[in-house]
Amino acid sequence: MNIDRTSLSQAQSRLVPILLIIIAVILMVQALRMTRPVTMPIAFAFFIAVIAHPLQTWLERYVPKWLAMVGVLVVLGAVVGLFVGAVELSLELVAPKLPQYGDRLQSLAQTVQTWLSNHGLPTGGSPSDRTISQLTQRAVGGVQSVVGAFSLLILVASFLALLLLEVGKYRDRTQRAFPDGAGDHIIHAVTSMGKKLRRYFLVVAFTSLITGVLTSIWCLVLGVGLAFVWGLLAFVLNFIPTLGSLIAAIVPALVATLFQGPAIGAATLAGLAVVQTILGNFVDPKLQGKYLKLSPFVALLSIVFWGWVWGIPGAFIGVPMTAAVMLFANEFKSSRPIAIMLGGSD
Repeated sequence: MNIDRTSLSQAQSRLVPILLIIIAVILMVQALRMTRPVTMPIAFAFFIAVIAHPLQTWLERYVPKWLAMVGVLVVLGAVVGLFVGAVELSLELVAPKLPQYGDRLQSLAQTVQTWLSNHGLPTGGSPSDRTISQLTQRAVGGVQSVVGAFSLLILVASFLALLLLEVGKYRDRTQRAFPDGAGDHIIHAVTSMGKKLRRYFLVVAFTSLITGVLTSIWCLVLGVGLAFVWGLLAFVLNFIPTLGSLIAAIVPALVATLFQGPAIGAATLAGLAVVQTILGNFVDPKLQGKYLKLSPFVALLSIVFWGWVWGIPGAFIGVPMTAAVMLFANEFKSSRPIAIMLGGSD
């Protein structure tokens, strides 16, 4: 009896820490979701600061620290401005096509409604009423999205400016706050993460650019409208591994099918699938395996998880967020099993 009680007590003592860890993780995830307006901009600012740190270090050789920070913000602002200009050009190209697209969608909706009615199936009301309601909702949602994106940009820029000014002080602060070698481990983890993330974003940006260019060229060859728009969409969505590649290939193919017939639609899908398969499913996983050392399954899971926590912006930084967790876990013996499960420990 005493042996059974001892065994039960030992099992409980091992189980309690595990349950506490699970509860802590659940609470932390819920806290991240509830504090999304603050924590998400901080995360973006942190990753941008990590990527831009070499540029700031180089500028600080010639100018004061505050001026180097301003220079980094100007460069990043120019990049954002270039992207916004591309989006604006895309909207200018899409705007003249909207009446044509609306008429085509209205005709298709009426055809579907007629087919459903002839087969005794519920139609769900007038397609024109639904179309007007949907357009109104999307217009309101679009305005809210623009306001939200502008607010996010302001917050990220504010946090980024403060991080760039303070980044040089964190090494000394970390060593003083965590003596006995723990501070060195943390600094090593941050340094290693920064190098890997910079390589990852650089190569992914390059492959995204290639994907966008090839997408536009293929759409031009087939005569698919809005080729530049589909190329820009492919460039942006390629930052979301797997899921983004699927969307970037399917959407142009659906539009081509709707306006130019199934043959052009199938050819569009086939060509874009080849581009996305080569660049997205072979190159990106190898880059993740080489630089971030995440398995493809973990990379996809991280996109879904962080997308659930922080929405679409979370999906864009899902892989780097998981990589940061993996790199920190790999620096300490007690948490190294987590890094091994994520595929990050050699």
